[in-house]
Amino acid sequence: MVNRLPASVAMLCSAGLLLAAGCMNTVSAEKFQTTQRELQLTQEKNKQLENQLAEEQQAVRTLQAQVAQLRGLGDKEAIEQLVTPVRLEFARLSGGYDTDGKAGDDGIVLFVQPIDRDGHVIKAAGSLTVTILDPLEPPNRNVVARYNFTPKAARKLWYGRLMTNHFSIRCPWPTGQLPIHNELTAYVVFVDLLTGRQITAQKAFKVSLPILPQKN
Repeated sequence: MVNRLPASVAMLCSAGLLLAAGCMNTVSAEKFQTTQRELQLTQEKNKQLENQLAEEQQAVRTLQAQVAQLRGLGDKEAIEQLVTPVRLEFARLSGGYDTDGKAGDDGIVLFVQPIDRDGHVIKAAGSLTVTILDPLEPPNRNVVARYNFTPKAARKLWYGRLMTNHFSIRCPWPTGQLPIHNELTAYVVFVDLLTGRQITAQKAFKVSLPILPQKN
């Protein structure tokens, strides 16, 4: 036979358990306010992320629309719509330069300007290769020096100021390999990073050669 508690005692026990549970779940006002602030900050951050995501999605849709528009054109026609260089020019003051104050040039400096189809100088991304040639030497030994610049390195060579925009490329004579003749040819190759188009330019320059010491 099972003994049952009186109803009054059972009610008191239940009330005690509820009170104990309530005490265990009691949160201080300070902790509650801290939690509320953290929740509000989280909600604000989520809102910012949602706005940022919406902006990025809009940017992607804009780029997709532009790509779709370009793809609607023929490959050649699409490239012609882009603002890219179609030729190179040497700006004035290109030629021999001196850094040590001694007789003779220490190399050639080239001020190279990319020109678009409208005749404007533009800052274009791409690689640069410069070859200094001595045309009076035999073909097998007419290369005085060669300089290669990646698109990242070429970007650092860009000099843009009022009325002056160009790649400024210094080409010092290689150590122990001075040119023999004072008329040299600079041959420049630029490969446009956007279109892959290769454009070239070359020009002859007269330089002042260092005076070599007389051998005994």
